Amino acid sequence: MPLHKFGKSDILHNQIKTHPSSSFFIYDSSIYYNNNAVEPGQNVANVNDVPVGHISMFELNVDRAANADVTAVIGASGSVAPANVKDTGYIYPFVVKGVQQVGFRDMTRETFTTHMSNGDILTGSYKMSSSITRQRYGGSDNYLSTAEYGSGIKNSLSYAARLGSHYDVDDTGGVNIIQIPSIFYGSEIKKGTVDLKFYIAGTLVGRARDTRQNGALIQSDGMRDTTDGQTVGVVLYKEGFIILTGSGNDNRLADQTFRDWGSDTSSTTYTYSAQANWIHFGFGANDNVTNSAYADNASASFSIDFAGTHKVPTMTMMAHANKGELNFSNNPTYFKSDQTNLQTPITGSGLYREQELEIKNIHSASYADPSGSLKKTTYITKVGIYDENKKLVGIASLAKPVKKTEDRDLTFKLKLDI
Repeated sequence: MPLHKFGKSDILHNQIKTHPSSSFFIYDSSIYYNNNAVEPGQNVANVNDVPVGHISMFELNVDRAANADVTAVIGASGSVAPANVKDTGYIYPFVVKGVQQVGFRDMTRETFTTHMSNGDILTGSYKMSSSITRQRYGGSDNYLSTAEYGSGIKNSLSYAARLGSHYDVDDTGGVNIIQIPSIFYGSEIKKGTVDLKFYIAGTLVGRARDTRQNGALIQSDGMRDTTDGQTVGVVLYKEGFIILTGSGNDNRLADQTFRDWGSDTSSTTYTYSAQANWIHFGFGANDNVTNSAYADNASASFSIDFAGTHKVPTMTMMAHANKGELNFSNNPTYFKSDQTNLQTPITGSGLYREQELEIKNIHSASYADPSGSLKKTTYITKVGIYDENKKLVGIASLAKPVKKTEDRDLTFKLKLDI
């Protein structure tokens, strides 16, 4: 088997930038991601066993049923070392606390050293999911000045202020925060793609977009003419935050009584608004409130559309099959059939030599007799990739075998997305 080393110009490293789109629709305290509803499984209500509007982080427990026997262990009872590893019916990670002192990252050092003994089974979970969340803060919460709340993104707002004064968020009238996990947008949200729509009874009554691509959410389409063009919030593209404010939103949406939490820290306080505004946008998006408690909001629905930015590293490799090379094969079909000496070597007291075998001539000629002169011909079907230790790390299979003759140069372009 011939091995060829890649030259300096045979390996190219590039990066592909993609912009996959995401869409969330919020209605009746439910979230629908990319218009996907429940996909029922045989054993669970949703096949990935995560809530609707969420994506599974691992996708390892697809349509798995829980084990009804809570005393079951993996394998026959008592036969597994370490013992007491429960068979829950799900795939989950586990480690044994011992000499190596290995634990899970989300476990504090105090819990690991104080509350766990050697030999204890430490378990994790692969049933993790992700979705957008909403947090609503009233004016009295001082969102940007209280350490418990928004001071963590205050530096991000200050840094983004170079793009315009709209990042100087006024939280005196309250703020509405939509948090988007990075798994949905990659390295950053693509500028100019954020589109928020506010519906009442199925009618579009408000729309805000970052049409200027500077993070400002501009009110338009369906709004009253006197308020179109006004800024109602900002987008932190790299952090995945959409911040909507209550300042200056009066008379911007259609007349509609809307009830909402007055404070994220109070489960009993709510406020009435004579008219709905952008501070109510996304009501019911994992914010621990339901429309059943707020009948006035039952007809409201919301949509969030944006595109992400994913940078995919790629490697392009050029594998060359030069003239006069790769024209021999160990495949038995490479030789003429019915050669009786195929398996019989020439041997003697000081000699061992394999018989010379006649290569099958597959070169076509104009006449059946005499046939065309011999041309060594092979068909390349696969290209193997080896590491520096000559270990096979990958195989590129061709869709159709490629004919290789001695007078022919070939170059195979292999592309790998990392």
